[in-house]
Amino acid sequence: MNNWLKDAFSNDESLIGTAKSAGLSNGPKYNDQVSVNGKSIPNVVVDQKISQVCNAARVKVPYNCQNGECGTCTVKMNGKKVRACVSKVPAGKCAIQTL
Repeated sequence: MNNWLKDAFSNDESLIGTAKSAGLSNGPKYNDQVSVNGKSIPNVVVDQKISQVCNAARVKVPYNCQNGECGTCTVKMNGKKVRACVSKVPAGKCAIQTL
């Protein structure tokens, strides 16, 4: 009675092919030169939003519009004022200082 079920999916692999990895081909790029208010933050992904890095470091940054227009979330990154909700971590040194 269960023989029909045993062979029901026997040809699936030939029809759809073998499964490929759905992840990143070379994995994410990490930046270990990131600090928030002088505290080193390890394993930060390049192009991660500054707001996420500050959150992971448990540093409170105020937000309002969440799209970079109001300036409420302004922080200094490498001495320049940037909006934490839209700015991203660069590949090199990244020193974030809250205001």
